[in-house]
Amino acid sequence: MSQALIFAITIFIGWVIFDAVKHKKIIKENIFSGLITSIIAGFVWYILFIIF
Repeated sequence: MSQALIFAITIFIGWVIFDAVKHKKIIKENIFSGLITSIIAGFVWYILFIIF
């Protein structure tokens, strides 16, 4: 569980930094898209951890 949480936080931070560099500013839409992406990635990572 902690691996999936750390993975999701890392994805979120990386996504926000990437969008900030790409667009030269941080906007609310990019934060929400990063949040949604990190939640999905963390969930999938957790499911894969349970399966394997």
